[in-house]
Amino acid sequence: MANDAYLSTEEVAKLLSVHINTVSRWIKSGKLPSTKIGREYRIPRNAIENRGNRVAQGVRVIAVANQKGGVAKTTTTLNLAAGLASRGKKVLIVDLDPQGGSGISIGIATDSLNKTIYNVLIQDEVGFSDIVIKTKFGFDIAPSNIDLAGAEIELKQLLASEQVLKRKLEEISDEYDYILLDCPPSLGMLTINALTAANEVFIPMAMELLALRGLDMLARTIRNIRAITNPNLQYLGMLGTKYDRTTLNSKEIFEALQTAAQNSGIRLFNTYIPETVRFKESPRYKAPLVVEQPNHEGAKAYMTVVEEIING
Repeated sequence: MANDAYLSTEEVAKLLSVHINTVSRWIKSGKLPSTKIGREYRIPRNAIENRGNRVAQGVRVIAVANQKGGVAKTTTTLNLAAGLASRGKKVLIVDLDPQGGSGISIGIATDSLNKTIYNVLIQDEVGFSDIVIKTKFGFDIAPSNIDLAGAEIELKQLLASEQVLKRKLEEISDEYDYILLDCPPSLGMLTINALTAANEVFIPMAMELLALRGLDMLARTIRNIRAITNPNLQYLGMLGTKYDRTTLNSKEIFEALQTAAQNSGIRLFNTYIPETVRFKESPRYKAPLVVEQPNHEGAKAYMTVVEEIING
C-alpha cells in the first residue's frame, strides 16, 4: 500500500478544513471509505476529491443580527428557514437568544429540555447532534432557553471564547446547506460568537428611528470582528421589517435606510416585510407564516427574499 495514496484522519481534516470529529463521523457512517490499520484509519487520497469539492462550496452560515430588540429577528429567521426548506435546502436554526423564541414559536417546550445550545457552548462533551430537533417544517433547530443567559459570563472564562460556536459548528456543517444563527438583542459574547462563526450577516431593520440609529453601532462591531476574529465576514444585506403603509414614518425611515445603504455599501433588499397582526399570531399557530398562510403578503415577501438569497 503506497503511503502517499492514503491519508490519516488528521491529514484529511486539514485538507478539507473540517474538524477531525467530522472526518471520524464520515468514516463511521460510511460516507468516507477507509481502511483500518491497527487502531487508526487510513483514507484513500482520491476518495476525498469529491468530498473536497463539496466542502469547498461550503455551507452558508448566516447570522441574523441586530442589537435592537423587536426588529423581527426571530420571525425572519423562522420564515427564511421554512422558505429555504421548501426549496429543498437543508437548514439548521441555532437559537442564540436566551428567550428561546425560535423554539417556542413553533411549539417546542424549551423549558423542559435537558440539553440546549447552552450545553453545546459550555460543555466540551456535548455537541450539536445531542440537541438538534427535527421539525415538521423541513428544517432542524438547535433550541435555547433561559439557561443560555449564563453563557455570556461563562464563555468569557473559556480559551478563545469567541471561537467556541465556530468550532462546535464544524462538526455538523457538512450536513446543511444553510445554518441560520438567531442572535440575541445585544452585542455580547453570544453575538460575537455568531459573527465569528458566520460567513454572512443579515440585518432585519424595523421601520423605527432607534433601529436606524443602531446601525452604526452594529457596523462598528462587524468591522472589529473582521479585524480580529473573522476577516471573511460579509454583509448579506438589510431587510426592512414592520413596514406600515398607513404611516408616513415607515416611508421616511425606509428612505433613510436606502440612503444609509448607499453610503455604507450594504445591500438593502428591495422587498420589505409589512407590519401585520398575522406575524404576532404566528406563535399561536406554532408555525412560520410562510407555512401557515403562504398566500399572505408577508409570507410572499419572505419568499421573495428567500429566492434572492438562493440566487445571489
